[in-house]
Amino acid sequence: MVHRGRIQAQGGGVEKSVSWSRETPPTKKEGLNMINTLENQLSPSDAKIRAKAFEKARSFVNKAANNGGVDAQVSKSFRVKETKDVRVDIEVIIGKAFI
Repeated sequence: MVHRGRIQAQGGGVEKSVSWSRETPPTKKEGLNMINTLENQLSPSDAKIRAKAFEKARSFVNKAANNGGVDAQVSKSFRVKETKDVRVDIEVIIGKAFI
């Protein structure tokens, strides 16, 4: 079985993502590393405005792992308050993630 998904930073002129497509589901540690990789792709100001959204995304991955992971289809957005469209998204498209 293929496991596929992505973690994205969107809005405010930013469109960056880290994706996976593989035979085994990403672990909690790998999910957290993907979030860190994505955060490091952003400018310091773009990362700062999304700091709470990244924190919520990390919490989601931790909670998912504590419950045996999540199964597709998952589309979760962590929005930045006081903005129209700035957010961090986690999508599990096929399979499972964050075991």
